[in-house]
Amino acid sequence: MKLTRLSVVGLILISMISCGTFEKATTINTQTNYFPAKRNKNPTILIDKPTNPDTLKMMLVVPSTDYWLAMGKNLNYFDKVLTYDQFESEIVKKGLSDQIPSLSDKVGLNRAYKINQPFVILNLTKVNKPGDGWFAGLTLYDPKSAEIIFQNEIWLNLMWDGWTDQGTMFPLFNSLLDYLRKQEKNE
Repeated sequence: MKLTRLSVVGLILISMISCGTFEKATTINTQTNYFPAKRNKNPTILIDKPTNPDTLKMMLVVPSTDYWLAMGKNLNYFDKVLTYDQFESEIVKKGLSDQIPSLSDKVGLNRAYKINQPFVILNLTKVNKPGDGWFAGLTLYDPKSAEIIFQNEIWLNLMWDGWTDQGTMFPLFNSLLDYLRKQEKNE
């Protein structure tokens, strides 16, 4: 009986320790200069286009959640980070809605880039590749050129890792950090 209880408690502890967080923003580790990711998880870089770092770092627009806003700020790269909702509100408050009637297409985003200020948009992608499984990734979209300038992806091992910050999101963000730092060096 006592052995059974110890076994159950042990299994619970092991499962709690092996689980990672989900959408819990964190800061960059000052020793490694990266987010705390699993070491064996390396994203694949799909798109890596050089861009002007001066305009790149002016403003980042992220999905409208606290997690994305915090992670965008925690990249410690951009002068300004706004959620998509905050960005829309900024356009309205500045009285630019007649000049920029839509932020839902490439033309509207390009107008916002030219009229308001330079910015890039960070988004999450999820793709099911038949035969290979699920992949998650980040895209960085440049409204000036109407192109994705950075894209990465990582295979989701849903059986053993699940979808965690340490196993999925932080490796993706670390890969984005490498891209941003490379733009600074290419200046």
